[in-house]
Amino acid sequence: MQINNLTKYHAGQLIFAQISAVINKGEHIGLVGANGTGKTTLLRILSGEDLQDEGELVKPQNYHIGYLKQMLPRTELSLAEYLTEAFADLLAVQDQMHRLEQELASPEIYQDPELLEAKMDQYAKIQQQWEDQGGYTYQARIHSTVLGLGLTLDDLPKPLQALSGGQRVRAQLARLLLEEPDLLLLDEPSNHLDLDALEWLEGFLQGYPNAVIIASHDRYFLDRFANRIWEMADQQMYQYKGGFSAYLAKRQERIAQTRHQAEKQQEEIAKIEAFIRKFGAGTRASQAKSLAKRLAKLEPVAVSSEPESMKFKFQPWRQTGVKVVEFSEIYKKYDQIVLNHVSGKIRRGDRIALLGANGSGKSTLLKILAGRLDYQGTIEWGANVDLGYFDQELEFEHNQTVLDELYLTFDLDYGQLRNILAQFLFKGDQVFQPVQVLSGGERNRLLLAKLFLAAPNFLVLDEPTNHLDIYAREALESALSEFSGTMLFVTHDRYLVDLLATKIWILEDGKITEFAGNYSQYREHLKTQQQQKPKAEKPKSKPQAQVSKRKLAQEQERIEAEIFRCEQEKAELEAKMAQPEFYQDPEQIRQINLEYHKLTAELEDYYQQWEALIDAIQIKDDG
Repeated sequence: MQINNLTKYHAGQLIFAQISAVINKGEHIGLVGANGTGKTTLLRILSGEDLQDEGELVKPQNYHIGYLKQMLPRTELSLAEYLTEAFADLLAVQDQMHRLEQELASPEIYQDPELLEAKMDQYAKIQQQWEDQGGYTYQARIHSTVLGLGLTLDDLPKPLQALSGGQRVRAQLARLLLEEPDLLLLDEPSNHLDLDALEWLEGFLQGYPNAVIIASHDRYFLDRFANRIWEMADQQMYQYKGGFSAYLAKRQERIAQTRHQAEKQQEEIAKIEAFIRKFGAGTRASQAKSLAKRLAKLEPVAVSSEPESMKFKFQPWRQTGVKVVEFSEIYKKYDQIVLNHVSGKIRRGDRIALLGANGSGKSTLLKILAGRLDYQGTIEWGANVDLGYFDQELEFEHNQTVLDELYLTFDLDYGQLRNILAQFLFKGDQVFQPVQVLSGGERNRLLLAKLFLAAPNFLVLDEPTNHLDIYAREALESALSEFSGTMLFVTHDRYLVDLLATKIWILEDGKITEFAGNYSQYREHLKTQQQQKPKAEKPKSKPQAQVSKRKLAQEQERIEAEIFRCEQEKAELEAKMAQPEFYQDPEQIRQINLEYHKLTAELEDYYQQWEALIDAIQIKDDG
């Protein structure tokens, strides 16, 4: 696909101009840049959701583009039906097979040898097409994708509208991955995925044969996924080979080079202007005039401006005692048990990352500690604990302007508050915006400003980097790195966990498991544990898992034997149907034909059972 000179305005303001690029098959492109530079706009234009003001897109015929839309699908379909629609072409082939099977069972066909042979040839070709297009594996692909993205097989029969917003976004993503478009466009997919699902997506995309463009601020993800980076900045698009780390180095080289070119240009301009001043009215006036024309036509070298970033530090106004908080037997139930008698201790200086699957209870535990949910169990606080809670879903207290939100909360001088808001990139008339119209990133910056003014010594943070661009994330990371207090935080930003965490709490099945170290160390620990598991596992803990896995293996062997039997019987019937004398006995034609179709259906069923067993065994291995 070619992008030729794309230009886009919004409300009369230029978003980007004269963007050109080529998207090759298999390229995995990370789209980066500060918020507001046009990343989502570009994706919408590429997908056909929006139109450019100038330029063109050139793509091959029947080029399929898949785009993860923000609007959730409105449909009465179940999740299984919605995902199965990704295989519409394959199911059309299946319908052809079924129609031919019905025709082959009719006397008009099996009593006419020539017509029967023609229909059998047609059926064989369509059956081969069904097999080549993955007819025996598509159900297994659906199951694998559903499980990989953090949904469950129990979700498959549920109506889409019964799923949560996050589940429906993951359902859309699953549908796109199953469709395998020629160009896959994703806008911040990590906002909707837990860490396990994000790692699964990374692995999936690393083997994805077609082109992918993902707008993301997740540096860890970009380094593992991208082989090219497109940066939106200064109303242009800069292109780099390699992942995110390589991009950072090359970006600095480009900026340094353009600055050097700009300096050389300014030196040249100064020399020309000096010449014009000295000789403009003298004997060399014609030369001076010529240089003045040249100067007027000279285009200044554009120097990339560094995006504005927040500048602040969290400074607690006092220190806690050694014990910050101890909680014991915390129990919380909604429709299901979320926290099942959870206990934990937090000491001064701890920096704990709370990890777990979506729905495991991470946010619930943080809300309980922040005093925003009732619970069963006990919580004992240490001395002088000032808790600061961040949750992107928090409602503002006063629901007025940005400036009033701080003034009515902290009762400080307006001038002082405006200076503080400027540190969080609210400048000029921006401080008079109603809080209801703020974007996700702006909301988070205002919540961080309130946290800054509160000066807590115990930070409890729920997804603090969501909706923040890379530059805002770096500013927040710097502030948190220098924070002298205690921290408990939930995030899917693995870069942040690696940078900050001294401990990891894994919340699973309502229980906490503690690991000393950061995310990379934790992943390495899991890998080592998995490699050593057969040797290190205690005999008493083996039987149940072994029995379950043994039964699965036995069932797999049984089904493989049935598949082999069906294949042999099918081959024998095909050999009979290939004999000329076969067509001389109409009754034999009818009976063998019925037997053949029965075997074909039986074989298809066994293949589906086999794929489901392979998935189940894989889950046991992973567990």
